[in-house]
Amino acid sequence: MNSHRVLARLGWLRLSIALVWLLFISWLSFSGFQMLTGAWTMLAAYLPLLGITLWQIVRGSSGEQALAIHLAIETQLLTGLLYFTGGATNPFISYFLVLMMVAAYSLPLRFAIAFAIVIVVDYSALSQWYQPLMNSTTHGIGSHTLFDWHLAGMWLTFVISTLIMVIFLPTLMRDRQSQQQQIQQLREQQLKNEQLIGIATLAAGTAHEMGTPLMTLHMLLEELTHTPNEPLNPKDLKMMQAQVSTCRQSLQQLAYSGRQAQHSGLHSASAWLKLLLHRWRLSQPNALWEDLGCDTDAVIAASPLLDQALLNLLNNATEAGTLPIQLRTHVRDGFWSLDIVQPDPQAAQHIQEDALFSTMKDQGMGLGLYLSNASVEQFGGEIHLRPLRTGGSFCLLQLPVIQHEEQ
Repeated sequence: MNSHRVLARLGWLRLSIALVWLLFISWLSFSGFQMLTGAWTMLAAYLPLLGITLWQIVRGSSGEQALAIHLAIETQLLTGLLYFTGGATNPFISYFLVLMMVAAYSLPLRFAIAFAIVIVVDYSALSQWYQPLMNSTTHGIGSHTLFDWHLAGMWLTFVISTLIMVIFLPTLMRDRQSQQQQIQQLREQQLKNEQLIGIATLAAGTAHEMGTPLMTLHMLLEELTHTPNEPLNPKDLKMMQAQVSTCRQSLQQLAYSGRQAQHSGLHSASAWLKLLLHRWRLSQPNALWEDLGCDTDAVIAASPLLDQALLNLLNNATEAGTLPIQLRTHVRDGFWSLDIVQPDPQAAQHIQEDALFSTMKDQGMGLGLYLSNASVEQFGGEIHLRPLRTGGSFCLLQLPVIQHEEQ
């Protein structure tokens, strides 16, 4: 519940109750009741509380703790007013239930329980210790008169409580429904954004995979342009066909992965890594890596988004240097982790320490790394990229291990 809205509604309610108490104490004074100085003092204390309420409403700085403090202060003011006007015999003591309703509806459970304990203690104290209402002529109130006055007060309290619940509670319900609708809209928007990020990740990876065959085709076409009279070498023709086939397969894979982007399952981390390394080798024929221990197995989430994220990380590590990348896996603290190290001393120049997901590559601004991180985070994982003291680069991919109970 929006505490600021509740406090605004509570301010109007507090003002109305203060006016009712003003009329009630004025009537007691007019009827000749004595010893009302304490009651007037407690009622005057409502003014600072109303002022603070208005100030916080204007500033819009109220929260759950502020609302709990407001309710606690008002409860003690009400207890003071009741102490000087008959204690538990005063029918206005039923207003405690209205405050309890506001607390139970607007505050977390721990605050509501604490507030309930405070109200019970105050009510119990008022049943034992209070200042009886004394009339200037009779020095007391007869039992019949007290009973009639109590019935009239109970009727008035019932009417006021009914009006409060009819006006105040539906307003709070509408506020909550409005807030829930806003939260639902934000969730839907977040889901759409995640889907867009997933599609963008797949598109960026596909574009990267197509870069090598397109570059090969460009070189062959350039050679044909400079030697138009020479017949096409059958070997070159076969290579061109193979590169075109690779581009076509990449586009088909993009279309399929786009449809399956939000569908996830489970698979073996070790088998997944081997499969992705084989696929990566097909798109990067000159890529080399050293296996420093990649047999650590675990059950992790399966998704085309994670496939493309890992391919992006491998491509980034390869392009950061000229040496073979080093791969190592391990399981720690409930995460399956993959270390990707580029030992080239010049690799650190390709990452910026103040922007982990940017690169210094001439071909791009590190969009693939940014999208990879966004995709991995959707599945509860993380990507960490940093330079090494030796000048190399280190990338850590972490994915949560799925326990057997969750399967």
